[in-house]
Amino acid sequence: MNDLYLNKLIEKLKESDFDAVLLSPGEELTFLIDYKIMLCERFQGLFVKADGGMFYICNLLYKDELDAVLKNDIRVYTWFDGDVMTDVVADVLKQEGLLGKTIGVNSTAQSVNILEIMDKTDVIFKNGKPLLEEMRIIKTPEELKNLRKSSELVDKVFEEVLSIIKPGVTEKEIGTFLLDKMVELGGENPECIVAFGTNASYPHYIGDSAVAKEHEIVLMDYGCTVGGMYSDTTRTVFIGEPTKREREYYELVKRANLEAEKLVCENAYIPEIDKKAREILDENGLAWTLVNRLGHGVGYTIHEAPDIKQSNPMYLKKGMAFSIEPGIYLGGDIGIRIEDVVIVNEQGECEVLNKTTKEIVVL
Repeated sequence: MNDLYLNKLIEKLKESDFDAVLLSPGEELTFLIDYKIMLCERFQGLFVKADGGMFYICNLLYKDELDAVLKNDIRVYTWFDGDVMTDVVADVLKQEGLLGKTIGVNSTAQSVNILEIMDKTDVIFKNGKPLLEEMRIIKTPEELKNLRKSSELVDKVFEEVLSIIKPGVTEKEIGTFLLDKMVELGGENPECIVAFGTNASYPHYIGDSAVAKEHEIVLMDYGCTVGGMYSDTTRTVFIGEPTKREREYYELVKRANLEAEKLVCENAYIPEIDKKAREILDENGLAWTLVNRLGHGVGYTIHEAPDIKQSNPMYLKKGMAFSIEPGIYLGGDIGIRIEDVVIVNEQGECEVLNKTTKEIVVL
């Protein structure tokens, strides 16, 4: 059990309008109980109450497994496939004093189950994901240390992957190299996107069959965990001399990245950071091509709070970690992205964790 974060969650609950939060199987539950439970159509989940009480409801087929994991520290209630699930859940919620209360749900709670329970009881279910994100939005010194190590590792991978980027190589071959090298250097949970040419114009492209030509844009977005903390970096390089247009767009994205990072510090207003990057892109009328937020939080997951976007009216605090990743995406034409993970460090200053060059790399 992750007692540190369970206690943080309970403190956040006490400050909120929720009486409890439900964590269905998924990343958030795995993080708190240090064990991965299978998610299927049967309703189950951990309930954490604002008074510190906890209990679990599951189908009978998971009981023995959960008893072994939770070791009698948390009450486990069960229902059988022959039962009416909502009747059992209603009785448990009554026993636990949650009828008529408000319960937050996590990101993997299945709506069909929640709607059935709401029809049977007077419990109000609301989005509890922001509460769960607040629980770990401020990184501990140990977490910051592992974020730095994770970024240092992927920086080393970048220096090595350049040697295999040449005409004739495939997206899959580069992707395999990135994944294998991250593991070889001690990383876990490696992920990557490799996109050639027009494929780079699709921000979350997942193909891998393109073959590099004599002149090619190569976008690589990859990361892994060290000590449980993710890295996430993107670099765009060129096979052959870039065209005048490609060079102009690259320099524009680089400036947007650097100028946005200059605004990062304790008490900085998040919307202004996103706005700055778009203002620079708009010098060439290209702000509209940045179709996503400027950045996202990074930590135990590769996407978490805080989102760096103009609709997030939040001020930065020491210990926050997130990406800065401006890009230009003209679908079916051209795509360029430069991404770093940055932290608001112990001094309240911006610390850019990725140190690889942002100058144009021509191979």
